[in-house]
Amino acid sequence: MKISTKGRYAVTALFDLAKNYESGRPVSASEISERQGISFDYLEQLFSRLRRSGLIKSVRGPKGGYVLAKSPSKIKIGDIVRVSEGPIALVDCLISKDQCVKSGCCATKGVWKLLTDKVTEVLDSLTLADLLIKTRRVQHG
Repeated sequence: MKISTKGRYAVTALFDLAKNYESGRPVSASEISERQGISFDYLEQLFSRLRRSGLIKSVRGPKGGYVLAKSPSKIKIGDIVRVSEGPIALVDCLISKDQCVKSGCCATKGVWKLLTDKVTEVLDSLTLADLLIKTRRVQHG
């Protein structure tokens, strides 16, 4: 499984929002775009999907922008990846049996399932709050 720019940018953008969560101040997409080097239009597309999923909220008005819909400690990296990328699976047959003619008798499917489960476990064990803590540790020595 390769996480595309869609998934990486979604995690990066929500991390940016998490850094501002305590202030309660909405952050504009243009600010995040500039800080993170993400195309504004691409970011707006991602935010549309993330908003529909309930991970972020938009705030209208001259000082509007985006905020996390819940605490950084409640938003798992796995949730962000699933919203932006779709199901986490190393091979298509784990999503749908129709993807492979050998799905019912595949000797290696168990390996791919185990790997997928481990990747999912790691992504679901990390939250935006965990990333904030790790970043502060790196910055402060």
